[in-house]
Formats: sequence, structure tokens, C-alpha cells
Amino acid sequence: MKLFLKVLVLVALFLVVVSPNSVVAKSANKAVTVEINFGDDAPLKSANVSWESDLTALEALMHVVEVSTHAVGEYVFVSKIDQVKGVPTKYVWYYKINGQSPKKLAINQKLKKGDVVTWIYKQDVCSDKKCK
Repeated sequence: MKLFLKVLVLVALFLVVVSPNSVVAKSANKAVTVEINFGDDAPLKSANVSWESDLTALEALMHVVEVSTHAVGEYVFVSKIDQVKGVPTKYVWYYKINGQSPKKLAINQKLKKGDVVTWIYKQDVCSDKKCK
């Protein structure tokens, strides 16, 4: 009888944790994932950030790593992530949301629950010309 009660308690605890309505599941559903691809075969860095209303791609990044930005007129660009500095016309930081290139700067791009924001250090294709 004691064994049956122990098994029953363990099953109940398991169901509470994995239930879609559990606190654990709800907190996972309210997160966004930030991935950072430093290039050159460096390991991908990934972290979850608690989602909140009006969270932007830039703010989510700033919750995960040290970030430097620079302004060009009314625009704000990410210039450095964790000591990896972009060099205009060579390599710079770009980002994607759920695998798609957004049409907004990271400072203006609002995120939704469950979004995956991937920052990529890659060849600059925009500094010498207007990007669409």
C-alpha cells in the first residue's frame, strides 16, 4: 500500500509539472529565446528571457549579454555583443526573428511570446548601399 501511495504521489507531481496549465509550462510559454551566432565555428549562445509586453529585440538581447549600440541620425544599431565589435563594410551584427529578417531596427521590433531572436555576426551587405 505504501508503494502504491508513493507511485501515486510521483505521478501526480509529474502531471502538475508537465501540465499545459502548470506554472513551469506557463513560464516557458511566456519566454522568448535569444540566440547569438558569433560565426567562425564559435559555439552558439542561447538563453531564454521572460517575455513582457512591449519587449523589443534589443531589450531581449541586453538581458542576455553585454551590448553596445551607436546612433546614426534617428537610427540605433547594435555595434558590439560580448566584446565582438562590428566593423562597418566588413562584419556587423544582423538579427532574425523566427528565421525571418524583420523590417525594423531591433530597438523598434516588438516580440511575441515564444519568438526566437537570432543575432548573427556576418559580412556587412548594407553599409555601402541602401538595404531594402
